[in-house]
Amino acid sequence: MTQILQIDPAATIEAVRRQLAGIRNDRVALDLPEGWAELDNMARMRLVQRQAQIQRCHLGIITRNEPTRKAAQQLGIPVFLHGDEAEHRAWRMRPPLPLIHPRNPAAGLPDAPWARRETIVGEMAQPAAHLTRQRRITTAQRDRLPLPFWMRTLSIVAVGSLIVLFLALFALYVLPAATITLAPGRKPVTALVQLTANPSLTEPDLEINLLPARLIETAVEEQGTIITTGFQQKPVDKATGTVVFSNLGTTAVNIPLGSTVSTSTGNPILFRTTQASGLEASVGARASVPIEAVEPGIEGNVTANQIGTVEGALRFQVRVSNPDGTFGGGSQQARVVTQADRDNLFAELQTRIEAKAYEALQAELQPGEWLPPESVQTFVELPAFSHFNDEETDELQLTLRSQVQGVAVDEASTRVVLFDAVQRDIPAQGKLVADSLLVQRVPGANFIGGNVEFTVTVNAEYVVPIDLAEVRATVAGKTAEQAQAALQARWPLVRPPEIYQDPQWLSTLPQLDNRIQVRVEYAEENGQ
Repeated sequence: MTQILQIDPAATIEAVRRQLAGIRNDRVALDLPEGWAELDNMARMRLVQRQAQIQRCHLGIITRNEPTRKAAQQLGIPVFLHGDEAEHRAWRMRPPLPLIHPRNPAAGLPDAPWARRETIVGEMAQPAAHLTRQRRITTAQRDRLPLPFWMRTLSIVAVGSLIVLFLALFALYVLPAATITLAPGRKPVTALVQLTANPSLTEPDLEINLLPARLIETAVEEQGTIITTGFQQKPVDKATGTVVFSNLGTTAVNIPLGSTVSTSTGNPILFRTTQASGLEASVGARASVPIEAVEPGIEGNVTANQIGTVEGALRFQVRVSNPDGTFGGGSQQARVVTQADRDNLFAELQTRIEAKAYEALQAELQPGEWLPPESVQTFVELPAFSHFNDEETDELQLTLRSQVQGVAVDEASTRVVLFDAVQRDIPAQGKLVADSLLVQRVPGANFIGGNVEFTVTVNAEYVVPIDLAEVRATVAGKTAEQAQAALQARWPLVRPPEIYQDPQWLSTLPQLDNRIQVRVEYAEENGQ
C-alpha cells in the first residue's frame, strides 16, 4: 500500500527527511505543494532518496514542477501528476547507485579475483610492529660500538684548537670597547607650504595643511558727492499767441479762462486761453482770444493754422484756428544726472569702503589672530542716490552701506601646521629647531567657497640626525684620529667628537660594531 505524505509549503529538506525517518511503509509518495522548489536539483533529491533507502522503502514524487520532475527521473524516482496514480499503480524506485552502508562500506562490493586473494590476506597479516622493533634494536647496537683511536684523537685536537681560537678572538674583538660622544650641528631648510583656512574647522588637520579659522564681519558706511556731467535743454519760457474761435451754432457760447486747444497734426501741443471770452448767438460769430503753451519750451512755437483742435465739451460748439504763429517759447542748458555719474560715484565709494574694510575687520580680531587681506569681502546693500537718471541737479549724492566679511586665522594653529609641514621635509630623525622658524607669506591668495588658500615660505634649521649604526661602521677598526676626521667629514658637528677607549693601550677602535657605544648630546641652542 502506498502512503501519501503531504509536504507543508514552509517545510525544508531536513523536515522532509525527518518525516521520512518515521515512515514504515514499503512505498511513500511525497505530495509537493504548488511552487515548492526545494527538490529542483539532483543533490537535494539524492539526500531524500538516501533517506528512503535507509528506511528500506520506495520513494515517489507527486508534483508538476518540471525541474523537480527531471531531477527525480534522473535518480530513478517515479514521478506522478496526481495522488491517485501513486495509490492505484504498482511502481518501484530504481536508483542508479546502491546504498553504501556507513559502518561496513565494503558490503556489497564484489569479491577479489582468485589470484589475488592469498596475497591480500598475507599483506593484512604481516607483523609490522615486530619488524619495526627489530630495526630499532639493530640500530641501537650499532650506535654503542666505540669510535676508532685515531678518530678520538683527532676529535680532541679539533676541540682544543677551537677553544684556543675562541679565547684569542674573545681577547682581540670582544674585550675591547669604546665610547664616542657626538654633538650634532644644524642645517638650513626651506619649504614652500600651501595652507587652507577653513572657518568650519575647530582643530588643525596636519595631513592636508588645514587651519581652523573664524568668520568675522562688520558694517561700513560711506557718503559721497559728485558733480553731474550730463547736459540737456531745459524749457524755461512758454510760447504765446492768439487763436480765433468761431461759433458753430445759433446760441451764444461762453469760452472760460483756461480752455484748452491743441495742434491738429503730429504730436499734439497743448495751449490754454489766458482770458475768458464769449461768442454771439449766430453761426460764424468769431472772437480772438490770447493763449499760452501749457509746457515751456521751443515746442510751443508753432506756425500759423497749426492749432485746430478744441479739447473738452467746447469741441461740439466752436471751431478754433490760429491765423498767426505762436512765439516766445525757449530753453537753456541744465546739468542732469547720467548713468555714468551714478556708476562713478558708486565705484568711488566702493573703493573707499574696501580701503576701510581691512581696518574695520582688524578691530574685530581676537588676540593671536591675523587677517589675510584676500579674504576680505564686501557685500553692498541697496545704494541710496539723491537723484534719478536724467534728473536736473548740479550734484549727485550717494549713501553706500556695505557688509564686510573676512576670515580670521589663528596664529598658533598656523605655526603648528607649518612646523609639521617643515618637519616632513627634513630627514628622518632630524629635530626641527622651533625658534628658527621664519615665515614669509607669498603675495596673492585665493578665496574659494569661504576658504582662504595661501602659500608661505618657511625658513628654518634642523638638528642633523645621526645614525648610530652608521657611526659605529664608520669608526670600527680606525685609530682615534682617523675616526674623528671621518666623523667630522660625514656630519656637521658643534665640536669635535669625544672618543674613549678601553683598554687605552690599543691603537685602534674595536673591530666589532657592538663593542662601540655612541652617545649623542644636543647642545642647548639645538633644543626644539
